[in-house]
Parts: sequence; structure tokens; C-alpha cells
Amino acid sequence: MQPVLAASAAGSLRGAGAEVTGWDAGGFPLDFPGGGFDLVLISIPSFEGIEAGAHLAARFKAAGARRVLAFGQYAWLNAAALSAVTDGVIVDEPEGMAADLVACARGEVTPGELGGVITGGSRVRPKRHAARQWQVPARDLFPPLTDYPAHTTKFGLMGNIEATRGCHHRCSYCAVYASYGVTAIPIDPDVILADATQLAAQGAGHFVFVDAEFFNTRRHALTAMEAVAERLGPVTFEITTRFDHILEFEAELGRMTELGLRVVTSALEFPSDKLLRIFDKGIDVPGIKQAIRVAQATGFELRPSFITFTPWVGLEEIRALESFLEETGIAASVDPTARQTRLLLYKGSPLLGSGWLDGVELIDRGFHYDWTHPDPAVDELWAERHQQAVEAGAGRCCVRC
Repeated sequence: MQPVLAASAAGSLRGAGAEVTGWDAGGFPLDFPGGGFDLVLISIPSFEGIEAGAHLAARFKAAGARRVLAFGQYAWLNAAALSAVTDGVIVDEPEGMAADLVACARGEVTPGELGGVITGGSRVRPKRHAARQWQVPARDLFPPLTDYPAHTTKFGLMGNIEATRGCHHRCSYCAVYASYGVTAIPIDPDVILADATQLAAQGAGHFVFVDAEFFNTRRHALTAMEAVAERLGPVTFEITTRFDHILEFEAELGRMTELGLRVVTSALEFPSDKLLRIFDKGIDVPGIKQAIRVAQATGFELRPSFITFTPWVGLEEIRALESFLEETGIAASVDPTARQTRLLLYKGSPLLGSGWLDGVELIDRGFHYDWTHPDPAVDELWAERHQQAVEAGAGRCCVRC
């Protein structure tokens, strides 16, 4: 998708007086802008971006960039490694330090003098800024939505917007929790609406809130949805929320369906009470079944995501997953990737400090650990399914990366 995090950072830097260039290296790798930039910010919001970000830092340095900083949740989690190949890692939202970053670009301060930046010589993790100067994301710096296949949906052209960053949950496998703790940062409602409006001008009529948790607060994101529907409607929406919130916010979801809510993605992970406890999901299997019934009655499409392969789920349980999907009526809504998703133990995962991994064999792979299942047949099944997914162009380690 069009990189909203990078566009938002660019918008704030532009608002602070910088001349900004944008490049979506993941989507359009051949469009390298080159040049001796005063400051380059590399966004690393996903696990797949860590090695690519380190490579890009070296590439920009070789092209004459004076200062290169990395940001994004996976940059924070790998700050020690990345600060060795960059001039520093921003462990804050760039929108909260735009003026300081512009001063750094001008050579008025060094990266090491910036609050919110870890450099190779840093020993203390800096505190994050309390205030953020949100500006409308600089979408014009990136290719239009129509150039991204992921923005074409059955509901029409899709625009990706955000109402909050972070999450108030403690899901033990989740990189958002590992990065933010239980902090949820609201984005200025006027900025959300302005961003949706500029996306609508590109033809978007279906809006996906890319927040890790739509209900980080009871009203903030819902108020933003109402504003978008009032200004731009009729439109449709898509959100992500936990299964326990489908039960807690049943009335709100009914209202949202009237506004145009069509799809809710929710991390079911696996229908096992033990695994749900390990992952700290705040719900059990009967609760999940009830939430599925609520979704079906309310009228939105529920798209559950899964982590099918973990050290704690056995072979027969995995084989029984299909029966659960058929029984609950959600089989048709499950992405085929779910059959082969495997728990990612990235460096910094809260699971690594828990007792749940006692006795599990771990192999250090640099930015993550491989793990082996106590039953070799489980790993054999995963390898078979993963190979099938790779051949079909759908291989992934974990849908929550």
C-alpha cells in the first residue's frame, strides 16, 4: 500500500520548512532518487524491512547522503544493530520532532544531540515526545493509489488512513506492544479528515483504518469515521480490532455498519484456550464463537487472521482447524495464508522473556529466532504447507509481522 507512515513524516517535515522528496523503495525499487541529501529518513514499520532498511542506509551513504536515520517500530526494536549502520534510530514519532530533524538536516545539531534518537554511542534510551505536530500526509510525494494493486478492492479504490498509533493491549507476540508498550497515540481528527479527503480526490471510496487497534479509545477513531462518512459519503470502511472488542463494542459496530463498515480484520490466532492465554488475547474459545455470531448478526464481513504454527499447538489440533472454520461459518473468509503462518520470534518479542519458551529450541538468525516444535511432524507439515504457499506466491512467516 501507499506508505502512510512515510507520507505522514514527510508532511510534518514539510510543515517545518524542509524540502522533501519521497520514495517507496518497497513498491518501486527502481526509482532510487540518488543525490546528496542533507537528511534521509528510512521507514521500517515491518519485519521484512529491517535488512532492506540497513541496505538502503548504505546505499544512500554511498550516494552522498550526509545523515541517515531509521524510524518505525522495527527500527526501534533493532536500534542497536541499525544504529551501527546509520547515523541513528528515531525511537519516537518523527511528527513529534520535525523541527529538530530539520535543524539536523541543516547541520545545526548532530543526530546524537537530538532527543528521541539513539546513535551508536547512545547508552540511555531517550524518552518520547509528549506533543506531536501532525500535518496532512504528503501523499503527493508517492505514486498515486491506482499504481498500487493492493488499493484495488471489491469495494472500489481503497485509501489507507490512521486514527491512532500504538495499542493499549498486551498481546505477547505483537511488535506493536513490544515497541509502544500499552501506549496509544491519537492523531489530530482534522488531519485524518483532510487525509481522507485528499485520497477521495484520487478516487478512493473505501477507507481502511490501518490502526493496530481501532478501539484504542471508545470514541476517537469512531468520531473520525463519522466525520469521513459525513464529508465524503457514501463511502465504505474496514478496520482491525480484537475479538473481545467485537463483544464489548457491539452497539458501536452496529452504528459503524450504518456508516459503511464492511470488513473487520481480527486476530483469532488459533482456537485454543491455552494459546489465547499465552498470547494474552483477553478471550477464550467460547468467547470467540460468540464474537463470530455477533459479527454475522451485525452484518459486516469478519476476516480472522491466524498464527497456525506455534510451539504450543499439536498436530491433531492443527488438522482440526478446518472443522472449526466450517462449524463457525468463517471458512470462506479465511486467507489461504492462514494455513501456513508460523509464529515469528523477532528480536525484542515479549515472548522471549517469558517462561512459555522454556524447553523450546531456539536458533539465532540475526534479527529473529527460529524455533522447533517438540513434535517433528508439526514442523514437517509446516514446511509442506509453506512450500505450497511460496509456489503460489503467498508465503509469509506470520500475518502479524
